[in-house]
Amino acid sequence: MARVLTLTSLLTTVMVLGGCSPVAGFDEATEDFHYSYPLQPGGQLSLRNTNGSVEITGWDRDSIDVSGTKYGPDQSRLQDIKVSVNASGKDANITTDIPRGDWHGSYGVRYRIHVPRNISLNRVETTNGAITAEDLSGGGHVKSTNGKLSLARLSGDYRVETTNGAIEMENCSGLQVADTTNGGVRGRLKEGAIEANSTNGQVDVTVDNPRENKPIKLTTTNGSLTLALAEFHGNAVRVETTHGSVNLRLPENINARLRAETHMASIHNELPLSSTEELSKHELRGQIGAGGPEIEASTSMGSIHISRY
Repeated sequence: MARVLTLTSLLTTVMVLGGCSPVAGFDEATEDFHYSYPLQPGGQLSLRNTNGSVEITGWDRDSIDVSGTKYGPDQSRLQDIKVSVNASGKDANITTDIPRGDWHGSYGVRYRIHVPRNISLNRVETTNGAITAEDLSGGGHVKSTNGKLSLARLSGDYRVETTNGAIEMENCSGLQVADTTNGGVRGRLKEGAIEANSTNGQVDVTVDNPRENKPIKLTTTNGSLTLALAEFHGNAVRVETTHGSVNLRLPENINARLRAETHMASIHNELPLSSTEELSKHELRGQIGAGGPEIEASTSMGSIHISRY
C-alpha cells in the first residue's frame, strides 16, 4: 500500500529571523518536518520543488528518510505549504505545493533526503534553489532554473541542467551531460565521458579514465575551456569557445588527428606530431602517432595551448 502523508504540522518550531528571508525585507518563519518509510533498492525517486534547496544522499539502508524545513513570511501562513511524500515498494515521489499569490517567492521548502544508493533520480527538480546529490549509483536527471548543482561520488549516467548557476562534479563516474547558461562547469570524472555546455562561464574538466571510444565535448561562448585527459582510449574530443582560451592536456603516446584553430591569437603545441598538414599562427592540423579519432580545439578570440598531461 502506498503511504501518502501531507504535511500540516509535524513539528512546530517557529523562529522569526530578521533579514534572513529569501525575499529581502520580509521576516521568515520556519517549521521543521521529518518522514521515514521503508523503500526497496533499485527503484526511482521523483521530486518537484519550487523554492528551496534539495540535498540527496545515498546510504546503505532499505528506507527513505525525508527531513527539511518549510519557510514563509509568518507562522500563520506556514500551514499553506504542503509537502507530500508517497513511498511504495521501490519508488518514491515527493511534491511541494506552495501558495500562489503576491508573495509566493517568499514561501519554500528546503529538503534533506537519504535514499538507497542505487536509486534512479527519475526527475529531481527545483526552480529556485541549489541541488546537491552524493553517493548515488542509479543515474538520472537533475534540474534547477536558478541554482547551483553539486555532484559528488556519483556513478551512472546523469543529465544535470540549470539556467543560472554553476555545475560542480567531484569523483563521479559514468556518462555525464551537464548544461548551464549562466555559470561554469568544473570537476573530475574518475571514469566515463562528458558533454559539458555553458554560454557564460568557464568549463574545466579532468577525466582520469575516459570510457573507450566515447566522445568528450566541452563548449562555451564566453569563457575559457580546460580539458585534461589522464588516459586516452580512442575518444573523439571537441573543445570549443568563442571568447576565451583553450587549454588541452593529453597523454603523450596517443594515436589521433589534431585540429586546432583560432582567429585572433596563437597556438602552442607541446605534443610531437608524426605528420603536419597545416601549420601557421592561427591553425594547426596534423597527426599524432598513427592517427585515429579527431581531437578538435577551436576559439575565435583566445589562444590555444596543447600540452602533456
